[in-house]
Amino acid sequence: MVERIFAEDEMELSEVDPQWDSDTLLNQRSIFYLKDVVGLLKLDPLKVKRRAGDLLKREENPWHVMGVRKMWTHWVVRMAVFAPYYRQHFKSKIVAVDPAWNGNLLLQQRGLFLLTAVCKLIPFSPHQLRYRAKKNPDAKTEYGIWKDPDLNAFVVDMEIFSGWVRTLWNGDFN
Repeated sequence: MVERIFAEDEMELSEVDPQWDSDTLLNQRSIFYLKDVVGLLKLDPLKVKRRAGDLLKREENPWHVMGVRKMWTHWVVRMAVFAPYYRQHFKSKIVAVDPAWNGNLLLQQRGLFLLTAVCKLIPFSPHQLRYRAKKNPDAKTEYGIWKDPDLNAFVVDMEIFSGWVRTLWNGDFN
């Protein structure tokens, strides 16, 4: 009987094809060097390594939980495990503002947007809205604006924010 040491997807160390997009990479069944995947996935390698370290501190195995481990001097990624972890924990939930939109179209959208991008299409400055958000501890639920610690940037939940902007623009500045 042959001893099984490697899972089927762990038997090959592959290279990232420069023609791939992020979805193609995430659908691979292989192992990659972390340094090769972070650019395409727009990841900070230090955040990935920090997460792996946090798992170790909690006595969890980063290879099994998130598909990442340090092998001698190189960090490797097992894509079959990493892809679902990435989608849940690392993939940005921020929606890009379409350059073809105007302020009215923007306010009809759903999702999370960067405040600075939103303010390019409406008659409020990021400074004004950040000030309001900092001043009100309930700004996230009332205005749909808050500072996201992972992004280190202010974020807008358009569903809440658009209603608040309508109220403001109708003259209710209270």
